[in-house]
Amino acid sequence: MPRFLIPLGIVAAGLIIYSLIECLMTPRHQVRAMPKAVWILIIVLVPLVGALLWLFLGRRRGTSSGGGTTGGPARPQRPQSPDDDAAFLRQLDIQRKQAARQAELDRRDAELKAREKRDPKDNGTPKSGGSNTPKPDDSTDPS
Repeated sequence: MPRFLIPLGIVAAGLIIYSLIECLMTPRHQVRAMPKAVWILIIVLVPLVGALLWLFLGRRRGTSSGGGTTGGPARPQRPQSPDDDAAFLRQLDIQRKQAARQAELDRRDAELKAREKRDPKDNGTPKSGGSNTPKPDDSTDPS
């Protein structure tokens, strides 16, 4: 008989210690039925029964695994790395497109300034003598 009581006592002590530590570490908003201080007193004063009551009635189920029925709104899982975050990847894509657009605008601006330095008379007006504009007739045609 004593050979069964010693292992049961060790298991009971481990259960009590586990329940007490879990009760202390559980956030106040996740404790059910009674305030946290009352649960601690029950675990300490009624050792084995208090620990079992805490495990079955005092805490919300499924909070440690990140899912399950918690009774409250489910919090979204945070991505573990930036590569897993869709919003982060979208933001990177937007930044990359904006940088490319800005580089294109800078290139066009530099090209326009270089053209204005070469030909300051032009100023962006169409040249005369195009295919639709008649040539001025300054010279006389001998024929």
